Amino acid sequence: MENILGKALEKDPDLRCQTAAELRADLKRLKRDTESGRRPAADKSGSGSGTNLAADKQKSVAVLYFENLSGAREDEYFRDGMTEDIITELSKIASLRLFPRAEMLPYRDKPVTAPQVGQELKAACVLGGSIRRSGNRLRITAQLVETSTRQSLWAERYDRELKDVFEVQDEIARSIAQALRITLSPKEEKIIASKPTENLQAYDFYLRGRSYARQLSLEFAIQMFEQSIALDPDFALAYAGLANVCGQYHEWREQHPRWIEKGLAACERGLALQPNLPELLVACARLAYTEKKYEEACRYAEEAIKLKPDCEGVYDVLGRALFASGQSRKAADLADRAVAVNGDDYNIFPPYLNSLRTMGRTAEASVHEDRWVHVLQRQLELVPEDVRARIFLANLYAGRKAIEQAVRELELAVTMRPKDSNILYNAACTYGILGQKLDALALLRRAREAGYSNLEWALRDPDLACLRDDPEFQRLVGEAA
Repeated sequence: MENILGKALEKDPDLRCQTAAELRADLKRLKRDTESGRRPAADKSGSGSGTNLAADKQKSVAVLYFENLSGAREDEYFRDGMTEDIITELSKIASLRLFPRAEMLPYRDKPVTAPQVGQELKAACVLGGSIRRSGNRLRITAQLVETSTRQSLWAERYDRELKDVFEVQDEIARSIAQALRITLSPKEEKIIASKPTENLQAYDFYLRGRSYARQLSLEFAIQMFEQSIALDPDFALAYAGLANVCGQYHEWREQHPRWIEKGLAACERGLALQPNLPELLVACARLAYTEKKYEEACRYAEEAIKLKPDCEGVYDVLGRALFASGQSRKAADLADRAVAVNGDDYNIFPPYLNSLRTMGRTAEASVHEDRWVHVLQRQLELVPEDVRARIFLANLYAGRKAIEQAVRELELAVTMRPKDSNILYNAACTYGILGQKLDALALLRRAREAGYSNLEWALRDPDLACLRDDPEFQRLVGEAA
C-alpha cells in the first residue's frame, strides 16, 4: 500500500500513476496477493477458477490492443506493434490459443471491459493494459482477467528504459504462462527468449514500416524498412517487410522489373538469416504471384500457414493465386478462414468474393461483402487518402445500386491518382457493374496504357462480365496478351 500511495503522489509526472485504471489494477493486485496469503488451502485443494483453467488442455487468451497513454497519435504504430508482438510471444506457447489480429481490431480504442470481450469471443481470459512512452522511458501496465469470474489472475506494471522493450514482452509471456499454471518446455523457453533484433532503433523503423504498409503508403514503408536494414543488416523481419512491399508496388503502382529484383534480393538475404520465417515465405509468395507463378505462390503461402496460421497477408496472396489460376472452389472453401485470420486487411476480400460468386455461393458472398464495406469505411475514416480503399468502396456501392455514391467515390479516386493502373482498372470494374459499357471500356483502355497487365484476373473478373462479348474488350485483352 505504501508503494501504491508513493506512486500516486510521485512528483515526477512521468513516474506518477497516470489513470484511475492503473491505480485500480495496483489495488486489485494488492488485494489478490493479500488474499492468496490468507487462503493457501483454497489453492491447494483443487477448487477455484485457477484450477479450472489449469485443467483446460488449451487455454484461450484474447489480447486487447493496449491503450496509448502517450497522448500522441503518431505513437499508435508503437502501441500496435507492442501489442501484436506480445500476441506473437504468447502464440509461441503451445498450450495457449490466441485470437488473430482481425478479431481483436474491432475492440481497438473502444470502451469495452475484459469480461464483455471474453464472453463475445468465448475466451477464457482477456489481457489488457496501457503503454506510455516518454523520451527513453517506457511504462507498461498489463492485467490478465478470467472471463467467467471477472477476477484478476495477474497484473503488473513495468517502468523501464525503452531499450528493455523485448525483455518486457518476454516477462509478460512468462508471467501469463505462470498465472495459467503452464510449464514452458525448454524449446518454448528458448523461442520466447530470442529477440528479432538487438537494435531498438531498427525495431522502431520496422514497426513504422509495417504501419505504413498497412495503410498502403508503400513509398514510406519501403524507406522505413530500408532504414531498419541499414541499422541491423541481420534483421530478417525487415527484409520480409521490404520484399512484400516491393511485390505490392510492382502489382499496384509500377510494373517495372526492378521491384521484382529488389524484392527477390531481400527475400534471398532474409532466408539466409532465417530460412523458415513465415513472413519471408509470404513475401516469396507475393513476388511469385506478381510474376504469375501461381503454383509457386500457393506453395509458399501454404507453407507459411503451416508455420504461422495467422501470418499477416498470407491469405490475401493465397486467395489471389488460387483465383488467378482457376481454383475458385478451393479459394471459396477457404473464405471463412481467410476473413477470420486476415479480415482486417481490405485487400483480402476480392479473390474470395469472386470465387464464392463463381461457385454460385451468393449468400456467403453477401455476408463477406457486408464485412468488406465496414472494413473499407473504417479504413477511410483513419486514412482518407487511401485511394485503393476508396475505389473498392465505389465498386461495392455500384453493386448495391447506390449509383450516385459509386460515381462520386470513383471520380474522386481517379482524380487523386489518374495514372495508377490498378485504380483505373477498378474504376472500369465499377462502371462494368453499373452496366456503363462505354465508360468501362474507356477506363480499361487507360488502365492498360498505364501498365495494367494482369490479364488472367481481367478474364475471370465477374465485374467485367458485361464486356465479355464486346469486340473492343476482346481486342484490348488480345493486345495485352
